[in-house]
Amino acid sequence: MEGIQVRGLTCDYGDGPVLKNLFFSISRGEAVGIVGPSGCGKTTLAYCLTGIIPKRVKCEVEGEVLLDGESLFEKSLTEVTGKVNIVMQNYEIQIFGLTVEEDIVFGLENLGLPLEEIGKRLEWALKTFNLEKYRHYRISELSGGLKQRVVVASTVVLRPDFVVMDDPTSNLDWRGVKSLRDTVRMLKSQNRGVVILARRIKGLREVLDRVYVLEEGRLREAEVRETENTAVRTPAKRRVGGESVIEVENLWFRYLQEYVLRDVSLRINSGEVVAIMGPNGSGKTTLVKHFNGLLKPTKGSVKVLGVDVSKTTAAQMAKHVAFVFQDPDRHITCNTVWEEAVFGCRNLGLPEENAKQALASMGLLEKADRPPYSLSMGEKTRLSIASALAMNPRIFILDEPTTGQDRETLRVIRDVVWKLRDEGKTVIIVTHDSDFALEISDRVIVVYNGEVAVDSIPEDILLNEELLERYELEPPEALMGEVKVSE
Repeated sequence: MEGIQVRGLTCDYGDGPVLKNLFFSISRGEAVGIVGPSGCGKTTLAYCLTGIIPKRVKCEVEGEVLLDGESLFEKSLTEVTGKVNIVMQNYEIQIFGLTVEEDIVFGLENLGLPLEEIGKRLEWALKTFNLEKYRHYRISELSGGLKQRVVVASTVVLRPDFVVMDDPTSNLDWRGVKSLRDTVRMLKSQNRGVVILARRIKGLREVLDRVYVLEEGRLREAEVRETENTAVRTPAKRRVGGESVIEVENLWFRYLQEYVLRDVSLRINSGEVVAIMGPNGSGKTTLVKHFNGLLKPTKGSVKVLGVDVSKTTAAQMAKHVAFVFQDPDRHITCNTVWEEAVFGCRNLGLPEENAKQALASMGLLEKADRPPYSLSMGEKTRLSIASALAMNPRIFILDEPTTGQDRETLRVIRDVVWKLRDEGKTVIIVTHDSDFALEISDRVIVVYNGEVAVDSIPEDILLNEELLERYELEPPEALMGEVKVSE
């Protein structure tokens, strides 16, 4: 039997089965999508398909995963990765090189390929994944989306028979999603198999041969329907903010030589939800890191609540500005969910009841005693949001909060954001998710090539096909009319 066969797969970490008696198969030349809500077991399944479970992550496993008729679980990881490789959800732990070029060639050098072949594959990867400009950039200089693109390139360039991708579009811009779609199409043409596990498959549906839904530990064939072009979900009323709380004047910033931000000027007000959008590497996260003092202007000024950030510290700003980072794994430090949520309260002398209420609002109170590493990526993101809520700041910055979230948990985040807005607080959301931005925000600011390209209400930008094309933004479902998976 050729390909991968999953037969009666059940996985249990000790709290009850995460996966329950799964059966499915994938052949070379096929692409399969698996969608499901946050915490449903997508990453567990990805680990089983690549031998990480049970070789590196301990889990009670029943059933089997066969690779070309042989038990994948009985093979060494070295044997498996030669044929089945993975792009992890926490992609940063797969980065080994100091620069983009070093990371792409790292695996090729470990395969012992001739220098000429390594050079050919490197040039192909840089071109295919639109990374030529970043060839000699240090990984630390890249945005989250560009890092994710590098990891996809570094995996695909090894040419395994099967590629398993765990939430590969979570931080990609629309250009990156289209590039991934082309990559899947190319892999299929080379008779390679692809499994994509994600909360959504927007932009990828046309290259997938089958789509499954994973829910409550079980797998079923997805129902497919056409998206209604008129279905635009928006708040009942866009809000006009109050007094100015963030004032940016002629901001220029650079890490090393090139300027990442160029002459940025803007105002953000109290009681306002603002979405910051733009392609990977455009300067979105760099911009918002000025709002809590993590970065200082190279030229120009940034004032937050009347305070010049160049004359204060990030620690002092933390009392007033909460920042939920793009990669929660790098910023969660405590041993339990409760300790993480209450950490800021204790440091600022705030009531611990704040942390309890925050966990409840994020649907995590029942997991208060669990270690954070046992949470899914979506749950870790919500834990980071809860930790910020508990400190009761006036300004919230959420960097890619939709990562790993399903529709229900996105509604939870939306309701919390709107409640903060009603309390007169400011919420700034960095996102590529046009549907989320269209629904939740009062205003969209597009950052492109380090500059503020456009600043308006969401409908004026996200329902304007010319602007979407010009600034490489993801089209909302209302404009795509593509096949959508009903979860």
